[in-house]
Amino acid sequence: MGQLPSTVFIQPMSRFEHRRLDPGNVRPRRTAFSFPQSIPKHWLKGSPVQTHFFNAINLFVVSFEDFMGRVMRGRLVHLKDPEFLRQVRGFMGQEATHSFVHTKYLSNLKAQGYQIDRYLEVAERVFRDLFEKKFGPTLCVAIIAGFEHMTALLAEIVLSSGMLKEAEPAMAELWEWHAAEEIEHKSLAFDLLQVTNKSYLLRLVGALLGALVVAGFIHVGMAMLLRQDRQLWRFRTLRDVRELLLGKHRMAPRALGLFIQYFRPRFHPAQHDNYSLAEPVLQAQEPEQEGFRTRTSLETVSLSAK
Repeated sequence: MGQLPSTVFIQPMSRFEHRRLDPGNVRPRRTAFSFPQSIPKHWLKGSPVQTHFFNAINLFVVSFEDFMGRVMRGRLVHLKDPEFLRQVRGFMGQEATHSFVHTKYLSNLKAQGYQIDRYLEVAERVFRDLFEKKFGPTLCVAIIAGFEHMTALLAEIVLSSGMLKEAEPAMAELWEWHAAEEIEHKSLAFDLLQVTNKSYLLRLVGALLGALVVAGFIHVGMAMLLRQDRQLWRFRTLRDVRELLLGKHRMAPRALGLFIQYFRPRFHPAQHDNYSLAEPVLQAQEPEQEGFRTRTSLETVSLSAK
């Protein structure tokens, strides 16, 4: 494999390309994620609840990101500004990479004995048969914008709280990378909605539906995985759910506070500056010498947004 420039590279033993955060030049990063079978079932602090919070996101996010790609690809012909078109393509590339990597981890969940195929089928049918076919492209863009606001605020909570400090390293890096890119491209779905339709009411409906997607699929996914672990109704589970939502990380009140910002008439995602949380994750560091060979294979994602 040829040498990479000193400013854009995958660090030795790292699983994604480290490149400076740049909201004005969003584009996908190359990845080299692998998920060995040695990853434990409860890879975050040995907690079924905290682990399955992230696993539940993994279950539905693949279908939703594929849904986003299809909807946004259909909007490309309506974008007249070539610079904004380039940015949207970059956003789509990042989301396609997320889908690709999270699909790989689904194999681990299946190997661990979790029965997830039915859940994945339902998620795909909700986004393809209900959202795309029944709601129409304009409302779908509004839902995507609302969803992206939810993912950006969850990314902020995850990165600022240090939730992943005790996670298995491959999983910590997966979710930190994903969270950081959600913050990097957080404005683009909102900007696409404004180009598509500036209706304030449409924005609010999309926000509510986007929040429903996130909250609904996470709760159903967590309940399903905890039930299969035979942990659903245990006292420890109820205690850990309370700790997750209201404990040290204060996820529920922080999420609500960040979510309602979206309802301000003059809201724009860039007004809330949380880029400093993503910078340390994505930041390229100077190698010890000019150029070097990586010890992992690089993977590329083929995009059809042309």
